[in-house]
Amino acid sequence: MSETVELAALGATGRAVAEAAAMAMPYKLAEAYARRDINALLALFADSDEVVWVGTGPDEKRTGRDELQYQFERNFEQSEVILFRFESVRATSSPTAAVAWTAAEGTMAATVGGEKIEVPVRFTAVVVEDTGEWRIAQAHLSCPAAGQAEGESFPSLLEQMADAVRQERPDMLGHAAPDGTVTILFTDIENSTEATERLGDQGWMAVLREHNQIIRELAREYGGYEVKAQGDGFMLAFGSARRALLCAIELQRAFQRRNRQVPEQVLRLSIGVHTGEAVREADDFFGKNVILAARIADLAKGGEIVVSRLAMALTESASDIRFGEERRVQLKGLKGLHRVFNVLWD
Repeated sequence: MSETVELAALGATGRAVAEAAAMAMPYKLAEAYARRDINALLALFADSDEVVWVGTGPDEKRTGRDELQYQFERNFEQSEVILFRFESVRATSSPTAAVAWTAAEGTMAATVGGEKIEVPVRFTAVVVEDTGEWRIAQAHLSCPAAGQAEGESFPSLLEQMADAVRQERPDMLGHAAPDGTVTILFTDIENSTEATERLGDQGWMAVLREHNQIIRELAREYGGYEVKAQGDGFMLAFGSARRALLCAIELQRAFQRRNRQVPEQVLRLSIGVHTGEAVREADDFFGKNVILAARIADLAKGGEIVVSRLAMALTESASDIRFGEERRVQLKGLKGLHRVFNVLWD
């Protein structure tokens, strides 16, 4: 018995049928993902070459059932668990009940590379009747980024990490210097989206594993603590500003050596460093210092290390670290001019 017939048997007609079918769609999607059932997912979509799926990633626009299947297979390959919990679902339909649409909000829990993540998620879909069943003709499923700066249309990866850390508030006191300060180091790969497209998913994942290994090994060597890793970015914390800058310099040198060996897969790292007081100003540390470090890292180009005035002041007496000329810059979302310096490492 078709969905339309079943709903009609329950006394629902016309728009009520369409809206009930649309209302059920997010939950059916969640159930199919929980079962990791690609066939059940595909069965939710219209049998048309024009069916469309749009996700969060820059390459996640799929048209046609073959591309849909590829997307679902990739999702399952990259995450051991995908669970949706929709807390708000709305649906409506056209006056003729020929088409309906739904909008849902909730959370998605996944396990990626052994790391559990939980992020907000939004789902919208246009639903049409297709051979007696209500199916999706167009869908948009995305994870909104809370790290988006005021006045900016799009967030950076580093801002997303900074916002996640602000919400999680990890205990930083064990990684503070005797004076109560913590030095924050952010890393990011320049033009990573282009690299992903050039290398393909599998090639990019192999390069990313190598990148992660280099950063984690040098962080341990210089006494750094991995606060957060997301995508191709890292946030590290150090109890010593000097050791943080020495780690940053060695990271750049390590990637320079690596790039000489594999010139067809060049990775250029941008690094930003800032020191803030984590003991007496805990709220300000997470609310201001972490985002300040992320914004400084956003200033850095591939191959550069950009540091705040305080991080420079704590290390300028060391003969093994050299700095460029002072720059006064505006950082988006933060008032006033900020003094930053490039570390001269090459």
